[in-house]
Amino acid sequence: MVLTSFGLKNVPSNVVLLVEEDIGDVKSVFFRKITSDALRSGKKVFYISTRNSENDLKEEMNKFDSITKPELLTAIGNFSDHIALLDMCYKRHRLYSRLHGENNGSLLHNISEADVCIIDMFAALFVHEDTEVISETIEALISISRKENITFLLSADMGILPERAEKIIRSMVDGVIQFRTEYIAGKINRYINIPKMKGSIPLNKMIAYNVTSQGITMDMRERVG
Repeated sequence: MVLTSFGLKNVPSNVVLLVEEDIGDVKSVFFRKITSDALRSGKKVFYISTRNSENDLKEEMNKFDSITKPELLTAIGNFSDHIALLDMCYKRHRLYSRLHGENNGSLLHNISEADVCIIDMFAALFVHEDTEVISETIEALISISRKENITFLLSADMGILPERAEKIIRSMVDGVIQFRTEYIAGKINRYINIPKMKGSIPLNKMIAYNVTSQGITMDMRERVG
């Protein structure tokens, strides 16, 4: 996947990664690149969006890069029910059963069929939930990731959730990718910080990058320690 461009060549496929951004929507460009690369390599992708419809998702992806093998892409738009994530992972997960009953609900989509699952914006689903619900959802995603060999990418805008909830999510996931922006003397400097990543040694420096019509490219001229 695109992570190899950042020097992360040994990231396992069965991981749950948190993709954070301080301001902006670069992470969506990042997700579109990952989706495009995954489809091109024959992987099945689930793209779950809380902000866009299914048609809007596919239209945006086609603007970025024509979708190859569209039959491998499942786009789920206008998603707003965090409990449905558990339904798609495990219909009888203990939290789902506690909130909805043992025999309630239908399995509309099965995440276990995917190779890559993107949930954008993950944090927005839990704005009004307590940390127990958040941690149990992360546990469920980690469990199915290990069992079914799925890569999960969860997006978050920094500051959407309480600080304690953000720290819990960072501590539980396998890796954290942070897109950061600095404004200095009329210039915009963009950096990627990867404080933790399963299978990789932590990077010593943040990675400078640019956003172009082709997606995200590393800027080898600038590095921040």
